[in-house]
Amino acid sequence: MLLIKLKDFVQSPRLLLILFITLFTTTQAYSETIKIGGTGNALGTMKLMAKAYSDAHPGINIIVLPSIGSSGAIKAVPNNAINIGLSSRPLKEKEKQKGIRAIEYARSPTVIAVSTKEKVTKISLKELTEIYSGEMLTWPDGTSIRPIIRQPGDDNSIQLMNLSPALKKAVEIADTRPNLPFAATDQEAVDKIYSIPGGIGVTSLALIISENRPLRALTLDGVEPTPETASSGQYPMLKRFYLILPEIIPEHVQAFIAFISSEDGKAILKENGNSIVL
Repeated sequence: MLLIKLKDFVQSPRLLLILFITLFTTTQAYSETIKIGGTGNALGTMKLMAKAYSDAHPGINIIVLPSIGSSGAIKAVPNNAINIGLSSRPLKEKEKQKGIRAIEYARSPTVIAVSTKEKVTKISLKELTEIYSGEMLTWPDGTSIRPIIRQPGDDNSIQLMNLSPALKKAVEIADTRPNLPFAATDQEAVDKIYSIPGGIGVTSLALIISENRPLRALTLDGVEPTPETASSGQYPMLKRFYLILPEIIPEHVQAFIAFISSEDGKAILKENGNSIVL
């Protein structure tokens, strides 16, 4: 680093000008900040989106927060704690009265996942029901099965329970089974699916791909979970992603939202297990 004495600046107007330009440029380098937070299933893709945009716009500093969940995002936006919320559910009527709106921008299959270390590649609805109820404790090769439990109101759990009345009952039974691992967030869930031997749980294809997780999405009753099969209804579980926005949006935030729906933004969504809605 070049060190210049203070007296040199005083004696040289040119050095003073250089100092001013340097300080101004450093300040302007991150003159605008965008804070984004919400459902863990959308964070990985949004981080990639933010990096691509920041690389092209050095004056914008985009901060993608750790998971605060869909409800956390919906509460944070009207309080100006974040600029853009990410939700896996639409707004409730009472939430719409807070001066916010939800715009669906992408969809991704909700998947049953195991570690890539496991040999299993497929599962049936019957097997899934037996796993959660405790009737099926091992895979055919004798490996123990450890379902990762989420809170009942979690969107992943709700989608699982909606597959059949029998599976709904099985998930309710799993909530009462002792010693089953519990995950409070989407990221914790995929951590445990991978790290716990025999771990199996629910996540999204978008999360697996965007965060480069060593997990395998299982076929369900012979149907592979892809954006195409989920959008067509052939595959039965689909996660919808929404941007939660305030009524008044600063120009620099509007520009980033426009990037999400641009050709470059759509390419990032598609590359990370999403179908496009915007």
